[in-house]
Amino acid sequence: MSLYSAFYSGLSGLSTNANALNVIGNNLSNINTVGFKGSSTTFRDIFSTSLGGVSTQGNGNPIQFGLGVQVNSVSQDFSQSSFQSTGNALDMAIQGNGFFTLQTTDGRQVFSRAGNFTRNNGGFLVASDGSNVMGWTRNPATGVVNTSAALAPIAIDAGTTASAFATRTIRTGVNLNASAANGATSSLTTPIQVYDSQGNTQTLTVTYTKTGTNTWSYAVTGPAGATITGANPAGPATGTLTFSASGALQDVNGLGATAGADPTLNIAWGNGSAASSINFALINTDGSANITQYSAASSTSSSFQDGYGAGTLRDLTVDQNGVISGTFTNGQVIALAQVAISTFNNVNGLVQTGNNHWGQSLASGSPTFGLANQGGRGGVLGANLELANVDVAGEFTKLILSQRGYQANSKIVTTTDELLQETLNLKR
Repeated sequence: MSLYSAFYSGLSGLSTNANALNVIGNNLSNINTVGFKGSSTTFRDIFSTSLGGVSTQGNGNPIQFGLGVQVNSVSQDFSQSSFQSTGNALDMAIQGNGFFTLQTTDGRQVFSRAGNFTRNNGGFLVASDGSNVMGWTRNPATGVVNTSAALAPIAIDAGTTASAFATRTIRTGVNLNASAANGATSSLTTPIQVYDSQGNTQTLTVTYTKTGTNTWSYAVTGPAGATITGANPAGPATGTLTFSASGALQDVNGLGATAGADPTLNIAWGNGSAASSINFALINTDGSANITQYSAASSTSSSFQDGYGAGTLRDLTVDQNGVISGTFTNGQVIALAQVAISTFNNVNGLVQTGNNHWGQSLASGSPTFGLANQGGRGGVLGANLELANVDVAGEFTKLILSQRGYQANSKIVTTTDELLQETLNLKR
């Protein structure tokens, strides 16, 4: 072996430790990068050689000299990091395995843990570099987010509206005064606001009038121009109520006191909207009544109707399954889209492509697309971002070790250089 071998062994140590310093520097420079995953370097020795023609010691053990060191691997650490609450509804973080699926502006499919998403001017959900977030968007014709369909860029139009829903059921909590005198002077009037098929608000008024001992009549009237029929078997919007001696509802329109006795109000509004068929729920499906007759002032304690007018998009939320829901001004919450989560057999085989992206490779295998919280995929935290998983204290410890390794190898180079100089001086 010559001194040149030691020279090149030291040189390989300088190069390898410089590479390790580069990895550490990259980790530390990205401590505030959303979704960043740190890397670590491992070394391996270079193939050894035997001394001259003698390859063994007297005891048979080999005589070998190392030829230096080289980088064995630079492995990414995909361990879970902590989260930061942002207050931005469209920010997302994955808690567990998986990656957000993106499509770059040039059509490439890439993957990311950085969920700092926004909507662009076209209504598409995009990452910070403009890449489209892939998943499934609600079909306005069916009103359903079909996750069995092919992946496509998610679109959330700020102009999305929630359609009106015509009232189908009304319910009032009413007590009628058992001690009231017969006649109109003892009547109770209850207004109920409902919606027609166009989302217009309409007011129905129910008037209860005592007609005898434990008996009352009711009449339903609507706004001007409306025609109401079907409240009892005879057809007009009036009916009769009979109570037991204990004040419980006993009969509605001669049909008993079951949910099947509830009147149906057929209403032609007269304003161009479709006719409504509204169930006047005096009796619930469990047999309990919404109307009583006790010796207390006649009053309405509650009212309910299930219709609503059209609404515009007000807020967005993201749940743990990656479903993006819109809250509308009419109080409705509608699922608008769902993000796709991708997993790989070998995440360490992914290739870093910049912009917080990874690309697939032969080593990683093809992605498997699916839903959050299914198939081993993690859940999604809305209004949160995953922070970099770089441990600063650990990186500084590695920095010291790599620095010392570089310094030690530099001493090998300088020492070998001095010895070579001495060899050259032998001729003097």
